[in-house]
Amino acid sequence: MNLAVLKGIAIAIIIGIVAVGAYYLAGPLFYKKVVDEPLPIALSELQKGLTYDQFVSMADEKRKEIVDKMPMKTIDLIMEEAKKFVKPVSEDMQSMISQIAPDSKQTPKFSKQGTFGGLAGHQASGKAVIISVGDIAFLRFEDFEVTNGPDLHVYITKQGNVENGIELGKLKGSQGNQNYALKGIDTSLYDTVVIYCQPFHVYFASAKLS
Repeated sequence: MNLAVLKGIAIAIIIGIVAVGAYYLAGPLFYKKVVDEPLPIALSELQKGLTYDQFVSMADEKRKEIVDKMPMKTIDLIMEEAKKFVKPVSEDMQSMISQIAPDSKQTPKFSKQGTFGGLAGHQASGKAVIISVGDIAFLRFEDFEVTNGPDLHVYITKQGNVENGIELGKLKGSQGNQNYALKGIDTSLYDTVVIYCQPFHVYFASAKLS
């Protein structure tokens, strides 16, 4: 075996040793960084092993027990985490009409409508409109966008107060067109659509209907 080959083997061994050493030295730093992320630590202090996704999908009663003892700093961390996720949705108007009034031959009528604006420092834009097909109505968001939050819900209310409103369900997406059934709801009694953060009772956006 000539000198050049021996030299090449020696260099390869040295590179290998350096690479393995770097892995074991950097490895603990990497894992420490993951473990030391503020939100997982804060949630785990409230309930061991609790994750953001688990918190958001919890039943209201169970989650309330955690929220009641949650410091404001942790709430802020959850809000910041939620902002990272844009949830797009795209529903057309005709599919909703086919679902709620499949046999109707009447032309859809646009009645009340309003423009979304953000609340409590959150951003929102787009239009909310009530569409009627005969005696059946639904609420539609068009060109809609809102700052994402943990477990946002849609309400149709009197003067923007969810306490005297009706919940229409979870917000389907933080961005895009979407529809919400208004079965059995007298829309003449309500004048404001609200996007509401259920866990922390925060108003994210509203649209005054007229």
